[in-house]
Amino acid sequence: MANFNSSEPRDFNSPAASTSSSISREKGELAEVDDPESAMSNVARLLEDLHASMVSPSEKEATTRRLLELAKAKKEARILIGSHSQAMPLLISTLRIGSSAAKVNAAALLSALCKEEDLRVRVLLGGCIPPLISLLKSESAEAKKAAAEAIYEVSSGGLSDDHIGRKIFVTEGVVPTLWDLLNPRSRQDKVVEGFVTGALRNLCGDKDGYWKATLEAGGVEIITGLLSSKNTASQSNAASLLARFISAFGDSIPKVIDAGAVKALLHLLNRDNVISVRESAADALEALSSKSSIAKKAVVDAGGLPILIGAVVAPSKECMQGETCHSLQSHAVHALSNICGGATSLLLYLGELCQAPQSPVSLADILGALAYSLMVFDGSDGKSFDPVEIENTLIVLLKSHDSKLDRILEALASLYGNDHLSVRLDHSNSKKVLVGLITMAPADVQDHLVRALTGLCCDGVGIWEALGKREGVQLLISLLGLSSEQQQEYAVSLLAILSDEVDDSKWAITAAGGIPPLVQLLETGSQKAKEDAAYIMWNMCSDSDDIRACIESAGAVMALIWLLKSGSPRGQEASVKALKKLIRSADSATINQLLALLLSDSLSSKAHVITVLGHVLVLAPQRALIKNGAPANKGLRSLVVVLESSNEETQEIAATVLADIFTMRQDICDVLAIDEIVQPCMKLLTSGNQVIATQSARALGALSCSASAMSKNKMSCLTESDVRPLIEMAKTSSIDVAETAFAALANLLSDAQIAKEALDDNIILALTRVLKEGSLEGKISASRSLRQLLNHFPLSEVLPDYSQCCFIIRALLVCLSGISLDNATSLEPLDVLTLMATTKEGSHFSPPLCTAFLEVPESLEPLVHCVSFGLPPIQDKSIQILASLCQGRPSLLGEYLIRSQGCIASLANRIMESKDMEIRISSAVVLISAMRDSGEQSIDVLEASKLLKNLISALLDMLKQHSSLTSLDIEIWKPCTEKKLLNYEQDVLSVPELGKVSEETVALWLLSLICSCHARSKHTVMELDGVDAVSDRLSSYTANRQEQYEDSENVWICALLLATLFQDSVVVQSSEIMRTIPSLASLLKSDDITEKYFAAEALASLVSTGTRGIQLAIANSGAVLGVVALIGQVESDMPNLVTMAEEFKLAENPSQIILRSLFELEDVCTGPTARRSIPLLVDLLKPMPDRPGAPLIALHLLTQLAEKSEANKVVMAEAGALDALTKYLSLSPQDSTETTITNLLGILYSNPDLLYHESSRSTSNQLVAVLRLGSRSSRLSAVKALQKLFDSENIRGTEVARQAIQPLLDMLETGTEIEQQAALGALIKLSAGNVSKASAMFDVEGNTLENLYKILSFAPSLDLKKDAAQLCYILFENSTVRASPIATECLKPLISLLTSGSSLVVEPAVCALNRLLDEDYNAEVAATSEVIDLLVSFVPGTNYQLSEACIGALIKLGKDRPNCKLDMVKAGIIEHALDMILDVPVSVSSSIAELLRILTNNSGIAKSSAAAKMVEPLFLLLRRPDVTMWDQHSALQALVNILEKPQSLAALKLTPSQIIEPLISFLESPSQAIQQLGTEVLSHLLEQEHFQQDITTQNAVVPLVQLAGIGILSLQQTAVKALESISQSWPKAVADAGGIFELSKVIVQDDPQPSQALWESAALVLCNVLRYNSDNYVKVSMAVLVRLLNSTMESTVTIALSALLVQEKSSSRCAVAMAEAGAVRALLELLKSHRCEESAARLLEALINNSRVRETKVAKYAIAPLSQYLLDPQSKNQSAKFLVTLALGDIFQHEALARASDSVSACRALVSLLEDQPTDDMTMVAICALQSLVMHSRTNRRAVAEAGGILVVQELLLSPNVDISGQAALLIKYLFSNHTLQEYVSNELIRSLTGKAAIFLCFQMPVSSCSSVNSDTLL
Repeated sequence: MANFNSSEPRDFNSPAASTSSSISREKGELAEVDDPESAMSNVARLLEDLHASMVSPSEKEATTRRLLELAKAKKEARILIGSHSQAMPLLISTLRIGSSAAKVNAAALLSALCKEEDLRVRVLLGGCIPPLISLLKSESAEAKKAAAEAIYEVSSGGLSDDHIGRKIFVTEGVVPTLWDLLNPRSRQDKVVEGFVTGALRNLCGDKDGYWKATLEAGGVEIITGLLSSKNTASQSNAASLLARFISAFGDSIPKVIDAGAVKALLHLLNRDNVISVRESAADALEALSSKSSIAKKAVVDAGGLPILIGAVVAPSKECMQGETCHSLQSHAVHALSNICGGATSLLLYLGELCQAPQSPVSLADILGALAYSLMVFDGSDGKSFDPVEIENTLIVLLKSHDSKLDRILEALASLYGNDHLSVRLDHSNSKKVLVGLITMAPADVQDHLVRALTGLCCDGVGIWEALGKREGVQLLISLLGLSSEQQQEYAVSLLAILSDEVDDSKWAITAAGGIPPLVQLLETGSQKAKEDAAYIMWNMCSDSDDIRACIESAGAVMALIWLLKSGSPRGQEASVKALKKLIRSADSATINQLLALLLSDSLSSKAHVITVLGHVLVLAPQRALIKNGAPANKGLRSLVVVLESSNEETQEIAATVLADIFTMRQDICDVLAIDEIVQPCMKLLTSGNQVIATQSARALGALSCSASAMSKNKMSCLTESDVRPLIEMAKTSSIDVAETAFAALANLLSDAQIAKEALDDNIILALTRVLKEGSLEGKISASRSLRQLLNHFPLSEVLPDYSQCCFIIRALLVCLSGISLDNATSLEPLDVLTLMATTKEGSHFSPPLCTAFLEVPESLEPLVHCVSFGLPPIQDKSIQILASLCQGRPSLLGEYLIRSQGCIASLANRIMESKDMEIRISSAVVLISAMRDSGEQSIDVLEASKLLKNLISALLDMLKQHSSLTSLDIEIWKPCTEKKLLNYEQDVLSVPELGKVSEETVALWLLSLICSCHARSKHTVMELDGVDAVSDRLSSYTANRQEQYEDSENVWICALLLATLFQDSVVVQSSEIMRTIPSLASLLKSDDITEKYFAAEALASLVSTGTRGIQLAIANSGAVLGVVALIGQVESDMPNLVTMAEEFKLAENPSQIILRSLFELEDVCTGPTARRSIPLLVDLLKPMPDRPGAPLIALHLLTQLAEKSEANKVVMAEAGALDALTKYLSLSPQDSTETTITNLLGILYSNPDLLYHESSRSTSNQLVAVLRLGSRSSRLSAVKALQKLFDSENIRGTEVARQAIQPLLDMLETGTEIEQQAALGALIKLSAGNVSKASAMFDVEGNTLENLYKILSFAPSLDLKKDAAQLCYILFENSTVRASPIATECLKPLISLLTSGSSLVVEPAVCALNRLLDEDYNAEVAATSEVIDLLVSFVPGTNYQLSEACIGALIKLGKDRPNCKLDMVKAGIIEHALDMILDVPVSVSSSIAELLRILTNNSGIAKSSAAAKMVEPLFLLLRRPDVTMWDQHSALQALVNILEKPQSLAALKLTPSQIIEPLISFLESPSQAIQQLGTEVLSHLLEQEHFQQDITTQNAVVPLVQLAGIGILSLQQTAVKALESISQSWPKAVADAGGIFELSKVIVQDDPQPSQALWESAALVLCNVLRYNSDNYVKVSMAVLVRLLNSTMESTVTIALSALLVQEKSSSRCAVAMAEAGAVRALLELLKSHRCEESAARLLEALINNSRVRETKVAKYAIAPLSQYLLDPQSKNQSAKFLVTLALGDIFQHEALARASDSVSACRALVSLLEDQPTDDMTMVAICALQSLVMHSRTNRRAVAEAGGILVVQELLLSPNVDISGQAALLIKYLFSNHTLQEYVSNELIRSLTGKAAIFLCFQMPVSSCSSVNSDTLL
């Protein structure tokens, strides 16, 4: 939180009136203050007056007023008053008892004194608080102001660090009193209010404990109210107080917000308020936003973000400066950061705001806020932020806002100037300079520079490309001219960057003429410009000699030399760098110029001049340097003179430069090693400045290094006393100084006296420290010094302590590692090491000195490096050291030897090339150590260097020479023969005694190692007759066993070498090999266990690589007995031999190798040798304490024999092996033996004959016991053996087998992976095909499925998971197991196995999954697209069992799951299925057909193009002879599903005959379902015309007709549908097949009732047959034909009517039969529906015309429908209407029918018909019908009259047709035959009608007839 501002300015004038005299006196007193003595006396006098007891109140007021004026005017006066001892008591007393004015003055005086911090504390401690509090509570306004101000001032120091002050204020209750004064009810004066709030601000810290009480007292409201005060001090202090309040009591923030503080604070940030108020308001907002998210939201909601942004930019916009302005900006930015979530988020927010199209804040203000935020950003919020985002935003604005260029550049400058951000920006320094240059550049240049900046930021180019390369350089060079100084600085700075980063820019500057302006800048530019110009020249000179020449020719040398005098330190440093690059020769002018500067007194520092002068002198020729009077010589001597300067800096640099000169110019040291130069250097050795002394010593060291320095030059006059300073310097604490001293002493110690002096002065400690801590040069100097000392004195005298020797050795080795070996023939550290390693004095140390080399093995690497890369003298010394170390830890040494490939080659070269036998042997010894550690790598190195063959040749020469023993003390490698615990490194390959070693021995060892590591080397040895040489040596020994050999250990080494050689099959093909077998067999009889062992190793190698003949020769050599004797003996007697064999890559147990290899031969394995061996090996099964390993080996060999031959198993059983092994198990042997026994039992019982051996049951009992109680490994073997026994049903059915279940399950639960796999195998065999055993596994204690689930989920082995899945498959056969929850859990791991990629695992997993999916719940869980994809992927292939299981699983997943079916199709199951269906076994094809059926049940799939591809393969499948009935059903159902879409046959290539032919057989299938599906398929096919026309289709008619009449609706439906298509093409065939009869049965079938579709289809087929031949009409029963009238198909009805008409005409009895069959009703329905009206009406009329039909009830029933037909306006067919009218006339011929109730409707219908004026025939028929109706019924007459019949008949009387008119007359007669109509018609009408009728009748009728017409007739 920023510092709080003071209150507003205060008026310090006293309220008392001033007289003129007092004013003049005051002026005089003020003037006296300048005089310290007068001022002190004046202050003392005034205080004395104040102290007088008789002084009046007015005088006291005047005195206090004068003191106040003095304190206000001068600081000195305040100090004098405050320091007076009586001042504080008097002022406090005045405050207490003085008058009101005096109190005011006293309070004001205290305020003035508090301006000084020291006096403020005095005032506070003087007890001013109580009286000031009292004065503050007075009524006087002036008193309150003064007291408030005093309290404010005295509290201005705060209380954070003032515990005493805190105690005073707390004790006096100042803070509560001040809070009370701010209560709104107090209505304090604004000035008082301001001081009070200021005092509270000072006193109330953010951690005080009384804030809670303040809050409860309404403090929030008080502070918030003060924010709106008219007093700026009150506002400022209140805001600051609020900030502290919030920091101390964050829980009060909601109350602060509710009080309106946010809006008030934001208002205070307005421009109208003074800067202090705004700063405090920003402080409060920062505190608010840092404590609460609610406060952040309140600030945002109140529009605070734009206001805060404005506060950030206010100082720059309003041109304000000062600390308060900076504080305002800081608080505002922190508040914004808090609101945005951190400084990083603020930057991002401002960046986004810059790009917003509309913003409440102007872009200029946003950019200003962003610039300030970037400037103060420190990354402390910990958020990741890429400043490139802000940079990109600003660059975008830079391109598009020319008016805001200054603001944008300001933001960019802040970005690039921020150290936290610029490091993450590319070219930030260049961009920073470029922004500055843009700011200063003119408008025309500015545009170019802006483009350069945007390119640098956006285009991914460097500053060189962004500036336009050479054009940009030219522009910058132009700005170096007349531009302003600052612009010059930016331009030259950018050039400096270019020259530092871009090499091309250097030539560009040169070509653009930039060198002269740069030289000019060196002379006239600003210091910054000079520095950069010099830096540019240094860069340019470093790049090219040509450029350097240009710069030199431009006069830059003198300018740079002048810069050495006038430049800044940085400029001088740059000038030195440039001059050292620029000056390439020591010309006299330059030297003289530098000497002038050096001797000038005006130069403040001569260090840079001396440096440049030293550089020039190094370049000077020798003659110029040594010639007296020459400028170079003068310069050199001047430097020597400077050594005596009083300026230590100058001395230091001069000594350094001289040391450098003498070091680099050794050619002058011999001449200049004179007293004039040496003595000044010697004097400086005692200088108090260590650097000077060091550099002086370095100079002396360089002078002493001359080749003849100690012989003839004048340094030889130095004495011991002269060298003592160097000795003392060598012992100084500074390591650099000590190194320098030893550099000088290294040559001086060659003098014996000086060496004695140094040794006596304990210089060894200093030397040791340099070797420990010094640099490489220092260590070399120390080594040289130590060598000088050892040349004069014994090692024990120089280094008497062993630990000191150890350290020296390690230090020298470290030093040696850093020295270059180029052309070096002698190295001081190596010389010392050789001396220490080979000296005889090393034995005087305990332990021996050579062990010091091995204590830190890493330090041996330098010696190895010397061997690798040194010259022969260096190599030989290093080899000698290493050879002496091989006696200690050879394998450890070998590790370091192999690290350097050159070391191996060098050792080989020294073996071959050295003339010194000791060097050859030493080299061989070291090489052996390397090869023992890393033999193969060593061989690779030797082979790569093409040295291997030559090395082998050299070694064989050494072997053949029979050389004598060397004098080297090297330990002999010889195995120890005693039975004891051995250390291989110490005891096996070495003995503690020192002895002599011959070349033959090391040659044999090295050849053995080489051959053991490199196969081809064995060939080389053979080619060089090495095998013969070794064989001869071995034969000679065995032939003369009794003779004593000088080097007898070479015999077994020869055997070792042969064992190594015989490992190669090419070597053993040599004809000489056979003669070695007897020698080796003879060695097996030796008493020396070592010789026997390595003979066995050689034979083992021969057996392993030799031919069958060699193996048989060994078997026949009698070696078998000796080999058997070795079984178990070597391991127990001499384990070190086994270790040695391992090193040489020989067999660990050669006896086993020999026997196993021989037993591999069929002749041996099945021959008498094996049969004789079996009893012997069985005997070895007995435990033998002295050979504990023998039984186990015997077991292994018996196992081998058993595995090789079934006959051997029987032999072993006959020999009692089964009983013996079973008894052995009962004895609880050791775990390993028990395991081996059980393994052998498993092998033996793999013979089926032995499964029924009498011992099998006891063996199984014992194996189960082992399974329960045995060790882990034996349990595993027992399980494997039980697997074999479980192949026997006799064993599986025993109780013992059931007892094995629990331990097997226990092993499955807790066993290892191998154990689990074995247990699973046993359980699978035990439970396979036995559901009860599987159930037992599920019911036993422990959850079998849970264990299987864990294996399936977490086991790493796929084989184990495979077995687990297989057992799951067995268990899941039980529905209870499948339904268990854990079974469902197995789904996931089983599915995961499908992704294993192994078909062996996938198959059992899919089988188990298939069986598990029998449960619907499991299928629902597994129904995912991933599972489906996996299953589909496994369908194709030749593993038909896997394919069948996958298809079965897919079938279960696809049932009732449309989505799964679609997933299958997407996965390509259809393609896979169709590719396989015809080529797989019938069981797989059956599954495929079922799957296709399931898939095509989905209509979408059935209609797809993929489904169309199924048709032909399915038909082909149906043609297979081995297809099952279930296959037929599935295939047919799939075809039915598919063939519903006709397009599915488009791609069919089979002929109709090929398709229909098998379908016909399905129609006769015993399966009703297949019959139905076959007919369905056939019906779909027959929808195609070419299938209908095919001749084969006829063959399907008979079975289809039979199925049509079978009485089963489903079959009938499909059969009839097929016949429907066939009957169109082959109707005769249908008729001939009895189709009329069978189809008629369908038509009349009532039980079961056929569906309407079936009935219609059958009717259609029957009609097709009838239509083909009308002769068939009579073959159909009338009942069927009548039924056909009910068809909805008009064609059917038409045929039926035709047939009925034919039959009706054939016999009158047919009409009655038809009527009885319901024909009348059917015909009436046809008329009613207006279908086939004419035919129906004709048949109906024919039927009713039959009198017998009219007598039936149906005739009466027909009256109403026929009448209704005539009345129906839709009846348009005139023929039909005529026939209907005729039928009505026929009906009404029957008197009873004419009287029927429905006859009334007939009357109306007939009248309506006559009204329509029908044809004459129809009119005649209608009239006749009406006559019949009215003749017999009065009701009918009335009905006719009511229907308007009379008028109609009246009209008919006028008809020109005589018959019509006559019949009309008769009708009138019948109408009026009685009085029925009188009630309807008047008499006049009757007479009129009668008259008309009579006239009509007489006119129309012939004369002969007229007589008959009388009134009676009419009446």
